[in-house]
Amino acid sequence: MIEIYLLEQFDAFARCGTLLAASEELHITQPTLSRSMKKLEDEFGVSLFHRENSKLSLNETGKLAAEYARRALEANQEMIDRVVMFDRSLRTVSLGSCAPFPVNELMPTLQEQLPGKTLSSELLSNDEQLLKGLRNHLYQLVILHENPEDKTLYCQRYLEEKLYITVPEDHPLAIKQSVTFDELKGFRILMTSAIGFWMGVTLKHLSESDLLIQTSTDALAELIDASNLPFFNSDQMMKAGVEIPGRISLPITDGDAHATFWLACLASEQLKYRSLFSAIRGTMLRSQ
Repeated sequence: MIEIYLLEQFDAFARCGTLLAASEELHITQPTLSRSMKKLEDEFGVSLFHRENSKLSLNETGKLAAEYARRALEANQEMIDRVVMFDRSLRTVSLGSCAPFPVNELMPTLQEQLPGKTLSSELLSNDEQLLKGLRNHLYQLVILHENPEDKTLYCQRYLEEKLYITVPEDHPLAIKQSVTFDELKGFRILMTSAIGFWMGVTLKHLSESDLLIQTSTDALAELIDASNLPFFNSDQMMKAGVEIPGRISLPITDGDAHATFWLACLASEQLKYRSLFSAIRGTMLRSQ
């Protein structure tokens, strides 16, 4: 059995090409690395290197061995990652979401239905990335804005959200009952960067120069209070109390300004989260 440290040093040499460069990357001395390469040859029982004028290079057998060493290291790291993620899943439920509001709504139900679990969440803008994370057990649950219609997943309709624009009462758009993205072009609009897939929706229709994107929600709130600039809102956020006196909120009527969210887990773990999905169905029925 070849020790992992020998494969790591061999891989470093194969990538770096010289003992000097590999030893610097590994933070060991050249003589130490040279001894490790000799030990590796002894383990294989074949020659792996050309040795000319104190210069070491891989021979054809060494190149093949280097490829297998890289694969072995990748497999070893995958084993470690999967074991760690499995252990974490026994104590932690990680939620990935394509938008922030559904997470805020879901967390109290998660806490109630999964007592004793540590809960964490991450915001991503891409459903495919979320599904990849779910299948790789990075997440146990994901919130998507499209139904994946995949038999390997258990998916349930969750809630809906409609995008609005909030403007001052004296704004040119304030006389309208609703607006389109086209009608927003040319106006400077405040928004936060932490909106998941909604960022892609807005950038699809509006120029980045039209958007005053804030990375801090506190900075966004301060700018909203201190200016008369429009800002993006939603029906769900307004229900949660995000409204300001002297401002008018107008629905954006474009089709992609309306999202239906879906909560999904692996079909193999459906029973584990049965009570959570039942609780969500009950909440949705009561709200209708």
